[in-house]
Amino acid sequence: MILKEGSQGKAVRELQKILKRLGYAPGSADGKFGVKTEDAVIAFQEAEGLYADGIAGPITLRALEEASARLDTDLFAPDETWRRDGITRLLPFMRIAVDRYDDGYDRFFLRADVAETFTRVRDAVRAAGGIVTSSGARRALDTPVNPNRSATSFHYLGRALDLYVWSAMVNPQSDPYVAVYEGDRRYRVFARTSAGETITLNAATYDKREGDKQVKGQFTDLTAAFEAEGFKGIRARKAFFRGGSKLGAEWWHFQYEEGLIPEVTTFGGELLRIYSKEQLEGTPPWRHRDRVFKVDWF
Repeated sequence: MILKEGSQGKAVRELQKILKRLGYAPGSADGKFGVKTEDAVIAFQEAEGLYADGIAGPITLRALEEASARLDTDLFAPDETWRRDGITRLLPFMRIAVDRYDDGYDRFFLRADVAETFTRVRDAVRAAGGIVTSSGARRALDTPVNPNRSATSFHYLGRALDLYVWSAMVNPQSDPYVAVYEGDRRYRVFARTSAGETITLNAATYDKREGDKQVKGQFTDLTAAFEAEGFKGIRARKAFFRGGSKLGAEWWHFQYEEGLIPEVTTFGGELLRIYSKEQLEGTPPWRHRDRVFKVDWF
């Protein structure tokens, strides 16, 4: 059996019920395979490491049945899971629509609770007449580690997102965002918004990394909007200010730190809230599972 967008009937209704039970959001169980159901199937497929085409074929349907059965056997310990509607389960991922800009993405996935919080930031920026761009959010467990990809990144946890890396510091007169250097390798990001405050900013660029270009316009303090919801930016890499790769700027990165207890919360504990141990074994992030927040994991 193959179920995909446009399919209808009892089988689709049962698919929607299972997806909803697993914590995904297929819309109402009306037996009509539409965009919401396709998005839910994609989110499930990505979470399970399957080919994410949004089509529920034999492999995906079997994986759904197995995931549903795991709920019935209460496989996961309560301190590693999330409870909703009286059911204990791993935290699911949610797909979020954002604004495509240049070669950036028009969607990404975050952990469910983080997604709900981020949506408030996105909606506030859009209401002010700005856009929210993206270079991605969730990172696959098998993503190779390199100088620009930490093995303990919040991206592995569904707790971080990247704005599109070329939507600031390229042309401050027209970019959606302006990055202002504040010292200590940190940037404050302002979104260009039609309903924003009229101010003059000392814009940084990839050529002048500490800023020397005065830009006047209507802006909303995006960093402040993120911070109000529990998201924090991170510092640029030291090499960036020594002429290193532009990908070391990090102005685009925001991570959700709410709920993490300094000197207590472990990286592995957070991974176990969204993945099973079987999925984590042998992956680069799992090797660093004993790292502790604000001790050797930042």
